[in-house]
Amino acid sequence: MSLKLRLTVRPERRLRLHYVPEQGVLPIRRPRTVLAVLLVVWVALLLLPSRPISFPFQAVSFQTVSGPISPIPELPQPWPQSVAVDAARAVSARFTSGSTLDATLRGAGVSGSNLTSMLTVLSDAVDVRRIRPGQEYQLYFDATDELIGFRYQISRQTAWFVARDDGNWAALQVAIPIQSRIAFVSAEIVDSLHRALAAHAPTNGSVNDLVIKVGDIYGWDVDFQYDLRYGDRLDLVVEERFVEDKFIGYGEILSAEFRVNGLVLPVVRFRDPDGIGSYFTPDGASLRRAFLRSPVKHSRISSRFSMRRVHPVTGIARAHRGVDYVADPGTPVQATADGVVAEARYGAEPGRFVRLRHGGSYTSVYMHLSRIENGIAPGTEVKQGAILGYVGKTGNATGYHLHYGLEQGGRYVDPLRLQFPAAAPVPTNHWGRFVAQRDEVIEALRTGQANSAAAVAGAGGL
Repeated sequence: MSLKLRLTVRPERRLRLHYVPEQGVLPIRRPRTVLAVLLVVWVALLLLPSRPISFPFQAVSFQTVSGPISPIPELPQPWPQSVAVDAARAVSARFTSGSTLDATLRGAGVSGSNLTSMLTVLSDAVDVRRIRPGQEYQLYFDATDELIGFRYQISRQTAWFVARDDGNWAALQVAIPIQSRIAFVSAEIVDSLHRALAAHAPTNGSVNDLVIKVGDIYGWDVDFQYDLRYGDRLDLVVEERFVEDKFIGYGEILSAEFRVNGLVLPVVRFRDPDGIGSYFTPDGASLRRAFLRSPVKHSRISSRFSMRRVHPVTGIARAHRGVDYVADPGTPVQATADGVVAEARYGAEPGRFVRLRHGGSYTSVYMHLSRIENGIAPGTEVKQGAILGYVGKTGNATGYHLHYGLEQGGRYVDPLRLQFPAAAPVPTNHWGRFVAQRDEVIEALRTGQANSAAAVAGAGGL
């Protein structure tokens, strides 16, 4: 169908457009409306700015380092270690959105021929489409300002190097090794363990990590909400982990001594011949118990075991045969002991819940779950610490929390007051290995404590 228009000008000087359909063509209903829409679309297309499609990276800032540099850690390969050592100048920056990789490197001073050769090798090894804003890269130049190496950081511990090797460009993916250093940390409790350790940990994330590690070790013997007192002290010998001299977090706690609520609780970490690490007292007794103290990490207790508690929903005073742990929705809920799943379903009062049968006539129940973990079904065997589900507020609940109950011989008991037996001590055939590891980490702990005491004693001296 074609469209014909006839233009007429009347004496009153009003411009009018008339639609004249061809013969045999059905006329358009409401032609003025259709024409107005076409004109608006045409004008809009004319006014839209033309913008080039950008590739997702551009170097907008550079940090130039003059003189010999060696930003690459000691690697098993002599190449490309030597490239960084021999470099006279380096450019370090991050990819940001707005330009092509070619333009980014040209802006950093890479010549055309060098750039083409290097990019050919790089594109054969690396999918450049996966480069994202924020990822780091470095360029290495020789004394004549010729490019001799390019480093693209995929992750904290993985990097691609494209560098000259015997005159030709070559690409290599390198795993950046983690460096471990032993550190002594001493924290005095003022109001909370988190705040006490925050004075020593470099980042907030590492504080949380260290608190979790301490909680996992002492969780059977210390109630971190009610047992801590002003002036209690925690001393640790812990691994600090670094990548290229940048702190990335804490490794294992090797030894510790917690002076809490009048008790002194020393522990050491023992790694058996199979590489499995566990915590023991210096005389070889295990800190692990048959049941975990808490089924939820990062939580606080909102309601304890009680035979007469006013229910927050019904307002009726009745027994609360368990412990309520408040935690963020979706927080994992773990089995407190080895067992077999007896029930995993939905109920009007408990919401989604899981019930486990344990040895010794014990049964545990986990209520108000947002969802039950895949594979958790009646008859399933689970190990201590296995994920059963996630914190929710299903059933008769006012907020996000886990209700944890423990039965012994068919009667609910207070899980916070029971004294569970310890796991097996250090095996006799591993005793010599245990003593050697124990003496080493205890000596590091005592040395740190002595140096810390000397520093405090000399703080007021001249």
